[in-house]
Amino acid sequence: MKKQIIAAALSAVTALSAATAAAAPAESWRDAFVTRLMRALSQDPTSSEVAMTDLDSNGIPEAFVFKNSSDGGISTGFTMTGSAITNIRVPKNIIGACLEDITVYNKDGRTIFVGREISRNSSTICFYKLELSGNELVATRINKTDVSPYPVITYEDMYGNNFLTSGYPDRTKIQDFINSYDKVNNVTTSQNAAPVKVNGFDWDVSGYVVNNANYYKIRDIAMIVRSTPAKFNVDWSTDLNAVTVATGVPYAIIGGELSGDAINASNIQENTAPIYVNGQRVELQAYNIDGNNYFKIRDIADIAGFNVDWDGEHVLITSP
Repeated sequence: MKKQIIAAALSAVTALSAATAAAAPAESWRDAFVTRLMRALSQDPTSSEVAMTDLDSNGIPEAFVFKNSSDGGISTGFTMTGSAITNIRVPKNIIGACLEDITVYNKDGRTIFVGREISRNSSTICFYKLELSGNELVATRINKTDVSPYPVITYEDMYGNNFLTSGYPDRTKIQDFINSYDKVNNVTTSQNAAPVKVNGFDWDVSGYVVNNANYYKIRDIAMIVRSTPAKFNVDWSTDLNAVTVATGVPYAIIGGELSGDAINASNIQENTAPIYVNGQRVELQAYNIDGNNYFKIRDIADIAGFNVDWDGEHVLITSP
């Protein structure tokens, strides 16, 4: 009888444990990375440099730990597959510095990740094409001219080296580093074919959907609202080296506005030029696509003072 009671009790405990495990939320890649980096830095504090990059563009980066030295080999590499950390085999032909500053090129719709390092035995800069092949990082030596003809894609990898306090890994520093990772590396762009209406009138304006937001050439928008109270002018200041916007002023036509659809959405770079509105510098998200500056339509609306809406088929611009 006692054996039956004990067996029943053990079965109940096992069932409760299984139910609890099933109910527990899956660990996020960020939490898993913090735990893994804490362990790696505890085991070898001399390897205290960390780089994160998303070579397979799946939204979860790969992390690499290496030494800050002339022969700073990569000691650890890992990512997260499903709900588990996966080790990445790392090459011996590069040092960790190769992962600190990666440039990404677009070749016929295919991304090429290129890292660079200073040769161990000279001041020569070496370039390597970086690829994730299964669970292995592959670094292939190339010439810069192999990729220089191709457009550069907006990309940010992450690098940090301040993770120790009094010689021990600091969880807060590691957590802040991991939490600061941004998916800017996965910019999604498609041509926007939705027609634009201004106060009920149709306009043929080319644009793009970038990360699910509508972006248009700022000069095109200035053109189609130039006869409304939301009119504004756009210019380029050589003194400021910046785009300038003056609200309440009719747009000065320069030619080429509303010239048709762009054709190469893959050639996209984040616009780093400053923007001044009525003499005041403002921070706006903008992209350079095929040599033209595209701004988020709602940001332009905030500047010029018009309203933006969507009726399921049209981008609706209304001016008070």
